Amino acid sequence: RRSTRASNDRVESLAPNLAHVLAVIALAVFAAIHFRAGAGRVAPSSGDASDSKSVSAGFAIPTEKMASASASLGSHPAGRKLTVDDLILGCSPLAGIYASSTPERATETVRAALDAGITRFDTAPHYGLGLSERRLGDALRECGADMSKTRVYTKVGRVMKPKDEVTASEKESAVEWGNVPGDPGCIFPDAPVDVLPVLDYTGPGFRRSHADSLARLRLGSVDGLRIHDAEDEARYAQANAGGGVAELVKLRDDERAIREVSLGMNDAAFVRRMLEDNPPGTFDSVMMAGAWNLLDQDGGDVLWECERRGVAVHNAGIFASGLLVGGSHYKYAPAPPDIVARTERWRALASKHGVPLPAVAIAFACAPRVVKGCAVGVKSPEEVAQSVAWLADANAVPAQLWVDAKELGLLAPDVPTPSPA
Repeated sequence: RRSTRASNDRVESLAPNLAHVLAVIALAVFAAIHFRAGAGRVAPSSGDASDSKSVSAGFAIPTEKMASASASLGSHPAGRKLTVDDLILGCSPLAGIYASSTPERATETVRAALDAGITRFDTAPHYGLGLSERRLGDALRECGADMSKTRVYTKVGRVMKPKDEVTASEKESAVEWGNVPGDPGCIFPDAPVDVLPVLDYTGPGFRRSHADSLARLRLGSVDGLRIHDAEDEARYAQANAGGGVAELVKLRDDERAIREVSLGMNDAAFVRRMLEDNPPGTFDSVMMAGAWNLLDQDGGDVLWECERRGVAVHNAGIFASGLLVGGSHYKYAPAPPDIVARTERWRALASKHGVPLPAVAIAFACAPRVVKGCAVGVKSPEEVAQSVAWLADANAVPAQLWVDAKELGLLAPDVPTPSPA
């Protein structure tokens, strides 16, 4: 989903008389109001012709915002080397996303990550209706993880309730039926069949979700709680007016139960609204998925806002739904021809410079200095090893590749790229 912004209207030359001056002023006021209102709306599909975006560069940021957003974004210092400390293990695959998996494979995957030096793990009740949390917690214990150095993040917004506890009203209006096993939309075939995911973004809902997550993980605490997918008006209103955000702040500041209040969302417009509608210091970090990668920079203005506010960004979806590592989907649907063509242009450029395309993707995703970690979702020890290898290759991406990418129109001129050593 993409944010809808106002487009710049083409204004013809006006004769210098009072009526025209007043017209120009009125147009400017209208444009300012329209732009501000558009910041929080959800757009139609990416193919909508009314979407005013910098198409030639492959950008999803409106042209009029690009200069004010990414031009202010800085890159990490020159010569910085990426290490495993820059990786976050995305744990949705531990629950068997799209295909069945086993607890043993989940443990082997976590063990490989720990052995590689990865210390941050991101999960959610949504992933397999609690299965990802259970398998992650079991794996950390079986592997003897040093929990004084291991950081676990989970999410709130969905409460996994036993079926007999779910009310008729909840079944009608709050159960997320598309994520229940047996529904064609369910992407976790191993998810349990005795619970239902109930949407609840209120303060009490967040508190229960946190307690349930600790029970599934069998941990005394987690480092951070992310508000998950508050990306429609009802969820957004509950999280704010319903006390959800305030409850997380209380858990952090008053009860010291968590270290970070965070967001875990896909829609850059709602992320920015959440930042702007809450006081400075509310959020410590933001995990934004699919909005800052080689194919899509929807989240450029969010990165800028996070940098201005001192909020760390955990970048997810850095491989564009897997398209940049050989997959065929983009934003959870078959990739459209223009996106496939742009991916092949990136692949050709990477090949020209002798580096794997996934390494280029990692280097780009980690480049903005506000980005403090990139999430990689892996389902096997082999994929852990491959991700770590690509990370090493990311340090070898030549500076000329970024120059070429901008000359070819694959990136806009003002987008931050890795600083040359």
